[in-house]
Amino acid sequence: MGLRFDDKTSHLLRPQHPTDFLYRVIRAENPDLVVFTGDNIYGKDTTDPVKSMNMAFDPVVALKLPFAAVLGNHDQESSLSREDVMRHITTMPYSLSRLNPDDGSEIDGYGNYNIEISGPEGSPLVNKSVLNLYFLDSGDYSTVQSINGYSWIKLSQQVWFQKTSSQLQLHIILHFFFVPMLL
Repeated sequence: MGLRFDDKTSHLLRPQHPTDFLYRVIRAENPDLVVFTGDNIYGKDTTDPVKSMNMAFDPVVALKLPFAAVLGNHDQESSLSREDVMRHITTMPYSLSRLNPDDGSEIDGYGNYNIEISGPEGSPLVNKSVLNLYFLDSGDYSTVQSINGYSWIKLSQQVWFQKTSSQLQLHIILHFFFVPMLL
């Protein structure tokens, strides 16, 4: 079972005890994987983004749970770039997150990767991929002068996804990203 946290649950996180809610939910649900789908920290409000990220992810690290993350549009609004934020997340204990694909693909953003999930121990599917999770960086703000607002998943990311998914030929797929795709 998986569990997902995003900025829509942040109103449940009280400033005086920001991780208490995460601990309670994780213990109640007992997930196999936790996914953080962006705005993991609000960069404008932190003077030490590394410390803030460590605190945000502390519940999964302390409970020794594997987790994956993508960036939102505010994670980098501190002294760290989007690349640096994602790079830090990839080095955390129990993180399955990756900076980008290992296949040398030219791809926009940081935190574009996939995770193949195998069948459970003791089943005939134990060494077979039964689910593929895709994580895409939907960016922060538009860099196109005529388009105001937030960014989006770019063509290079869509090409990488199509290539990767066709090679794996898995039909059960979940996508995780912050800003919805424009098609």
